[in-house]
Amino acid sequence: MEKSWRRPLPWVVLVALAVRLLYLATAKSPSFAEPLIDADYYDYLGERLSQGLGFPDPVFWQPPLYPLLLAGLYALLGHQLLWPRLLQALLGALLAALCCDLAERATGRRLAGLAAGLLVALHGPLVFYEGELLPTALATFLGTLALWLSVAGRPSWLRAALSGVAIGLGALAVAPTFLLVLPVGGGLFRARKALGVCCLAACVACILPATLSNRLRGGEWIPISANGGVNLWIGNNADADRMIALRPGAGWERLVEEPTRRGLRTPGQHDAWFVQKAAHWCTSWPRACLGNLAWKARLLLASRELPRNEDLAVIREDSPVLTVLAPQAGGAALPYVLLLPLAAAGAVHAWRERNRLLGRVLAAAGALALSPLVFFVTGRYRTPLAPMLCVLAAAGLASLVSRPRSWSAWLAAAALLAVSVWPVRLAVDAVDFESEMYFVVGGRRARLGDDAGAVRAWERALTKRPDYLEAGFNRALALERLGKPREAAAAYEAVLQHHPDHLEARWRRGLALLSARELSSAWDVFLALSHEPRTEPLGLLGLARVALARGELEAADGWLTRAEQRGGRGTESAEVRRALEAARHATP
Repeated sequence: MEKSWRRPLPWVVLVALAVRLLYLATAKSPSFAEPLIDADYYDYLGERLSQGLGFPDPVFWQPPLYPLLLAGLYALLGHQLLWPRLLQALLGALLAALCCDLAERATGRRLAGLAAGLLVALHGPLVFYEGELLPTALATFLGTLALWLSVAGRPSWLRAALSGVAIGLGALAVAPTFLLVLPVGGGLFRARKALGVCCLAACVACILPATLSNRLRGGEWIPISANGGVNLWIGNNADADRMIALRPGAGWERLVEEPTRRGLRTPGQHDAWFVQKAAHWCTSWPRACLGNLAWKARLLLASRELPRNEDLAVIREDSPVLTVLAPQAGGAALPYVLLLPLAAAGAVHAWRERNRLLGRVLAAAGALALSPLVFFVTGRYRTPLAPMLCVLAAAGLASLVSRPRSWSAWLAAAALLAVSVWPVRLAVDAVDFESEMYFVVGGRRARLGDDAGAVRAWERALTKRPDYLEAGFNRALALERLGKPREAAAAYEAVLQHHPDHLEARWRRGLALLSARELSSAWDVFLALSHEPRTEPLGLLGLARVALARGELEAADGWLTRAEQRGGRGTESAEVRRALEAARHATP
């Protein structure tokens, strides 16, 4: 028997695991210490589920497997972000092993297996996403495992069932993983029809509990989760570039609340509303829809990472591992500037040699590419393709080395290289991801009850971008909660310097001044509001509050009555009325 140290697989696993552990030990980005946006929500769900509280919504907004995995880890080992990251580092090392074996089986060359494994081991974006509290790493591993199970031995009932289970579980982590049932189940079907049916049945059996849960708890038939419609609309409309760049805050809230404003109430209705909008646009303007599809295909083949919640270019500055593994110069960025051309050569080799295993890998890559093409392209959504591209790239490299005069392979590689580095300007390029990173860190700190930490994070965001409305306003609110009304009033004033018509900031500045007992300044703020037709009721309520604070009860009653006559806020009016009555009863 051949000595194990002579085989590439153990070394590939060792390198992959070492790189990932080194990344976890050296990453210093604020977003690494504080999971952001989706990652923060997954962390919240994991902690909640670990305490036996269940999912907060009647249907799953996002696929449920990853929060359940986090819950299990937190329940067993405690609520520490290290545990899921260590698990994902191990999955990344196993992923490298799977790709090593796939490439060696496909080419019959040990060096090709070594190349594929090392390409996965040193794949910067994979290393990054395996360190995030996101389902990307889990779904990527399960999808690759499904393919490996279907081709790593003679087709059998067990392999077909396990392949289906892996796809089904992957879909419960990232729904588009279900698309792998086409190449994996199709390949088994061609070998023996019953095996293909078995794979599909096992996949559906894994997904069915989520579907039934949505039906029983929410009363709607939603296969996995209810977030697909809005993502479909984001990537399929007349201004998809701008929509994809939409950031957390007021713009995003307006988008997701659009069905509610139309009178739709349930998650399924919301999901269907956005699906219908996207379908209507594509059927009404088919040429624009096809152009949009071609544009997304172009983005899918760009070597640079397209940001979504985070920008790898920002995160890279605080990680020596990513600095080495994911450098970028203009439109050329590792690893895709190498992977895409070599994978193109591998695809030519698979077609020319009629290599069935490589053909299955290519088909799997095509199935996974459907998701970003149908929805929208970002680095996070492209990552599940990475293992397939690494296997194809290793085969392409072996083909170019062994047959240096294979002009078709060289031409395909050159064409993909040109496309991958060709500059592309996007609306998302104008986003200041560094300031946004501190903004969402502040949001997480506030969610965890650390208003002081939230204020510090939002101040960092404002240092980078002084006109950041959401950061400035939330900072002022947190200062109010901390019992610092004077600082809060100054924070609201800073917001108004950049957004002078922001009604809520004007109103709350007056309230903060009132809490600080700066009655004259508060009076001036509310008096100015009372002179404008759209803000008159608020201003009158504020004047009533100031009069009440001065002990002028009759004047307060007069201002309050005028506010009520002009449709002042019901809860605000009722609160001032109760305070006025209490003051009257307390007066001798």
